[in-house]
Amino acid sequence: SRFGVDRVERARAPPELEMGNNHGWCPTFSNLKNLTLDSWCVHADFYALIVFLQNSPNLKKLTLKLNEPRYHNEVVSAVIGELEDRSFTCEQLEIVEIICSKGNELLLLGLNQFLLEESGIRPDQMRVSHQN
Repeated sequence: SRFGVDRVERARAPPELEMGNNHGWCPTFSNLKNLTLDSWCVHADFYALIVFLQNSPNLKKLTLKLNEPRYHNEVVSAVIGELEDRSFTCEQLEIVEIICSKGNELLLLGLNQFLLEESGIRPDQMRVSHQN
């Protein structure tokens, strides 16, 4: 890792940042064990989430906070881009905690499908809680 980071909490995105094929914006976090991200990383194609997971090979706990979307000039905050390779492995991952606020049930459904079908996360590794 270029950075001695072992924990990232609530990484936030700018209003809308388009990255194209370049995910060099995200360094490799070899020591990262715990990662907490807000809703922006679970935008429609899961681009930012995939890039973080591809660059966090030793991640043990992933926390996703599905809160109300953030808007800037009436645009939802998100990092979007194209990925030639959507695959990743998180062999060390033990738990995915999802905290879902009211009104984000559809986002939760899509995220569950992505995690279970595309990422190989097992149902027993997932914990979902709901907030008002």
